[in-house]
Amino acid sequence: MIARAASAALAVAFALASSVTSAQPSTAFCDDWARSDAAWPEVEAILRQNYAYLSRVADLDALLVSAGARAAEATTVAELGTIAEALGYAFRDGHFHVRPVAGPERAWIPSSSDFWVERVGDAWRIVDVRRDSAAFSQGLRPGWELIEMDGRPVAALAREALAPVQTDPDAAQLGYAVNVVTTGRLGAARRFTVRGDGVLREVALPPAQQSITARPQALLSVTDHGGIAQIRFHNTLGDNGVITAFDAALDDLAGAKPLVIDLRDTPSGGNTTVARTILGHFLAEPKVYQVHRNAYEEAVFGVPRQYAEYVFPRGERWDRPVVVLAGRWTGSVGEALAMAFDRTAGVTTIGTPLADLLGTLNTNETDNGCLSLSFAWDRLSAAEGTAREDWQPLVLLDAGDTAADGTDPALEVALTRLRGGGQR
Repeated sequence: MIARAASAALAVAFALASSVTSAQPSTAFCDDWARSDAAWPEVEAILRQNYAYLSRVADLDALLVSAGARAAEATTVAELGTIAEALGYAFRDGHFHVRPVAGPERAWIPSSSDFWVERVGDAWRIVDVRRDSAAFSQGLRPGWELIEMDGRPVAALAREALAPVQTDPDAAQLGYAVNVVTTGRLGAARRFTVRGDGVLREVALPPAQQSITARPQALLSVTDHGGIAQIRFHNTLGDNGVITAFDAALDDLAGAKPLVIDLRDTPSGGNTTVARTILGHFLAEPKVYQVHRNAYEEAVFGVPRQYAEYVFPRGERWDRPVVVLAGRWTGSVGEALAMAFDRTAGVTTIGTPLADLLGTLNTNETDNGCLSLSFAWDRLSAAEGTAREDWQPLVLLDAGDTAADGTDPALEVALTRLRGGGQR
């Protein structure tokens, strides 16, 4: 083990050195800091005071003790960041990111994920496949067993990803980590051994980010399905141009058809300004969009802080039948919008469990600027109390993007429902 500098004077020196300049500290400076006794306690304090989802693990103290023991062995700030990032896998939180980390970095889920895996019985099985991906075009389908990645069992790879902080993961943590590792690392091609239709196959896929087909340049697309309109967002809920684009799309459909709002390609989330604008078209009066519960004031002062975010009507209220599609590539703001369509606007929702990007997304830095941690400061819930990560669509499907026969299951259910005049 590397010897640790244990003096309080060293911690003061790091603080003073970082206060005299606003420039990015040097790698050498940050590596020295990472080897000091000042580093991990500061990381842990940031987490305990600000992270809104500490209760996601059964024994927080044991988790942080384990992480701290590994942090004591870190020789660089990137190694320290890798240990901190593994906490996100233990919390099962795709919103939890740390930089820098030892490269090559892992691709983020669900933005870069081209399929989703769950433990089914005694096997790891693909439960959904992103339609706009190389995994889809190469024939991967729900129900197939995922045996190995790059010649190794996927569970073994998942345990290695969790090992810096959790040597005995529970089933949920292991399942989350399997999806982290199968999404892969930036720039790294992937090779899988799968069993589908009783046949053992080798499937080579490009690096995850290159596996996703280029999206249309438009912020949203409108497709006619025999008198039913489908509005699909192309991971654009963070672009304020969607506000006027969605207004125009509804104006063009005025007096017309039933409507499908498709949120299944929103893995990167967005902003609530866009989301509330969209939802406002389906309301007759102001209502609660979502409720925030802040972590910091309660953790530091013992004083809970909670507040509601409202959505207001926008334009003429849409009064024709409408359903909303959401799934494993519906992330963050997309998740909040899908839940609000259900709980605030009373609209039928169809799909699978969502991405579970937890809460808001906020950035914290160590005082010296050496390490950046992004995670949720606020827990989010519906007005009646349902936590966003616990909410699921009213019509729950096993697969939402791709059925075993390659068709689009969620869209088919929506069209059938609307053709029959059914909503909630």
